[in-house]
Amino acid sequence: MKRSTNHFLFGSIAAGLLLVTLWQSYKLYDTNKVTRAVSAVPETLTEHNPDTTKKLHPAVVLQTANALSAGGEFDAAEALYVRLGDQQKDSTIGVASRFNLANHYLREGLRPDLPGAQTRPLIEIAKQRYRDLLLAKPDHWDARVNLEHALRVAPEISDKLFDKRPPIKSVNVVVPDFTLKDLP
Repeated sequence: MKRSTNHFLFGSIAAGLLLVTLWQSYKLYDTNKVTRAVSAVPETLTEHNPDTTKKLHPAVVLQTANALSAGGEFDAAEALYVRLGDQQKDSTIGVASRFNLANHYLREGLRPDLPGAQTRPLIEIAKQRYRDLLLAKPDHWDARVNLEHALRVAPEISDKLFDKRPPIKSVNVVVPDFTLKDLP
């Protein structure tokens, strides 16, 4: 009895270690694939051509979009973020891409050199992007915090505000040959 228990325990531990080894091997393979893709970026990524980025690993495309965003290339970064968010959907990279796109809009909207007429639409787009992300991932706390920051910068205008104010000007209009009756 004791010998069979020891063999079962040893077999269970060996099977568990085999699963851990297989998982780590897969992670190492994926990391090597990303490393090869990163080393190939200087040759394949020229002038932000979308066809060349299709061949790259999604993590590399995300980091390329982050670098473009940090470098001030708004349109190229936006295109990569949108394409990556559409391709990856609910994966970790897709969520990160949508979050970074919302951050990208918020950062652009908060730039001090932009006139006020251009900042408000960018912040509104950022708020909507954060809301869309929170619909898909309600537990994304960074998106919640950034949405609150965007709401503090550009608060929403409530319709209740307009209902409480008296009308600016009231005019009685008289129309000849018109009798007031109930509408159909």
